[in-house]
Amino acid sequence: MSSTGQVYKFRGTHNPHTEISVQEVYESFLSAHKRNSIKTFEEYNRRIVEFFQLIIQKHISNVTLQDIQSIKHSDIQTKYVDVLLERNNSANSILTKLHSVKSFYDDLLKNDLQVNPVSLKVRLKKDVKHHEALDINEYRGLLEFMKEEKDGEEKYLYTKALFHTGQRRSATVYMKWNESFIQKKDSVTGDYVWIIRVRDKGQKWKESPISDDFYNEIQSLNRGQEFVFEELSKNGAIKRYERSLKKYGKKIGKNLSIHCMKATAITIGWEMSRDMNLCKQLGGHSSMATTEMYISEEKSYVNQLSYNMSSSLDESILDKLTHEELLSAIKQNEDIKIRLITRLNKKR
Repeated sequence: MSSTGQVYKFRGTHNPHTEISVQEVYESFLSAHKRNSIKTFEEYNRRIVEFFQLIIQKHISNVTLQDIQSIKHSDIQTKYVDVLLERNNSANSILTKLHSVKSFYDDLLKNDLQVNPVSLKVRLKKDVKHHEALDINEYRGLLEFMKEEKDGEEKYLYTKALFHTGQRRSATVYMKWNESFIQKKDSVTGDYVWIIRVRDKGQKWKESPISDDFYNEIQSLNRGQEFVFEELSKNGAIKRYERSLKKYGKKIGKNLSIHCMKATAITIGWEMSRDMNLCKQLGGHSSMATTEMYISEEKSYVNQLSYNMSSSLDESILDKLTHEELLSAIKQNEDIKIRLITRLNKKR
């Protein structure tokens, strides 16, 4: 089966001494992944096809059990890892690919086909990948920039949707009008709130409440089509969005990717709330450790907790401030301003 879903006619490579062939296991393996996610199915198929083509110069449709058993650890290092490194694959990418191959090896073992998953273990220093985050002014600048690009309204609202929900790029770009917007009653206020919901990893629903203002704004794209982002959902169109993002990144001196929008959302969310649980919820993370990766360390000594907690704070300083001085202090500190506005809006 190809990455496009084409079914291959497998040749008769059935081992008479086993009850099931490599190809039968592979078809079952792909079928299980296809039920969960078409995208995952295509990625696993592509990675495994690439693996055997590099290692033994055979397509998976012709691979026998004896072929797999003949693969040594040294072959994986020299014929696979070294080749991929030369092709500028990152260490993280190679380890991800090998993880997919190991999953197939594990399925072979479950079906009593004896292979050696240990041979797939290689030592590679994982890349430390930091997704750059925008500050609030850079984010606002990005919104204005996207409006002027081709399909500007879609790119502008797609950017806002990524930022407001912390969702993955594919889940957001394939949002559908008939399933992605629902209303639910808030447990505290009793008000009905608009929810954006998408299928996230593991086919689980991720729900993100949004304001009426943003719901009404995104409705400007609703012309009765299936996908919310009609143009961006077309094959290859997301690349145009990425080019626009890169263009803006070059303008402000940052290397931007779509995932940077999630980093931006969590970073600004942290500045607004100083609540790690809310940031974890926004990012849809299962582990707090994942959320913490998005929160940069405070560089300023006088802003760190140890400095402030060990200092004597004079609360009377507030009484001495004039109205103008207080407003000026709030406006000069973006994180304080955002948190204060957020809290005041809640009380309306």
